[in-house]
Order: sequence, then C-alpha cells, then structure tokens
Amino acid sequence: MWKRIREWLGRYFWAEVISTIFTFLFGWVSGLITANPLVIAYAGTLGAAIGFYGAIFIRDIYHSYRKHEPDTIGAKTLLVAKCLRNMGFEFGLAEVIDFFAVRPFFLLWGPVTLENFFWGIMAGKTMADIIFFSISILMFEIRKKHFHWF
Repeated sequence: MWKRIREWLGRYFWAEVISTIFTFLFGWVSGLITANPLVIAYAGTLGAAIGFYGAIFIRDIYHSYRKHEPDTIGAKTLLVAKCLRNMGFEFGLAEVIDFFAVRPFFLLWGPVTLENFFWGIMAGKTMADIIFFSISILMFEIRKKHFHWF
C-alpha cells in the first residue's frame, strides 16, 4: 500500500501545489473585479483546473518523451494524443463532477461559512480534493491494471 501512496504522491503532489496557487490567484483576481462569491468560486475552480492539468500534462509529456524519444512529427503527435487520452480516462469523470458541482460548491461554502477568504478557500479546496482524488485515483488504478498498454 505504501508503494501506491508514494506513486500517487509522485504523480499528484506538485500538480496539486500548482493547482492551489492558481486557485488563490484566480479567486483573488476575480475578487478584485467583483464581490460576487459565486463568480469567485467558479474563477477559483477554473484556476485549479488550469494549474492542475497543465502540470500533469507537462509531467506526462516530459516522461513520455524521455521514454519513447519520438523523432518525427507523427510520433510526437501520437505521443501527445496518448497523453491526452490517458488524462481523459484518468480525470474525465472526476473533473466533470468536480468542475460543475463539487468544487464551486465548496469554494463558495468555505469562505462564506468561515468568513475568511484564505482559510475558507483552503477548507473548500480540501473538501473538493477528497472527492476528486477518490475518483481520480480509482480511475488511475483501473487504467494501470486494464489498459497498461496505453
């Protein structure tokens, strides 16, 4: 079990750190533009997605390029397509649930309930992350077990 936990941390940790920074940045900037908590919650959700998937994509492409060393445009394009396909399988279901319901709810709930932007965003993000990673890790393990040829 510890081997899997280390693998999950290696895969998700830095993406999650970047996602957290983007959540605060997008939430803060939108808060300068509007005082609407719902807009701020969705801006934070968008920032989280951009930061997280950008980091995962860059990491996956880097490791795939090192492993396969594609030498033609076609091989490079196929590698990018496979990385995107794998990300879609791993995160697709979790992201739909997260982006359209869970994360905006918790990013709205946290600051309103705690009456503090920083701790509210942290609490909301943590609650949303528990649900998101429960689904994502399950899909990652299914992909590894049944689609190892990806």
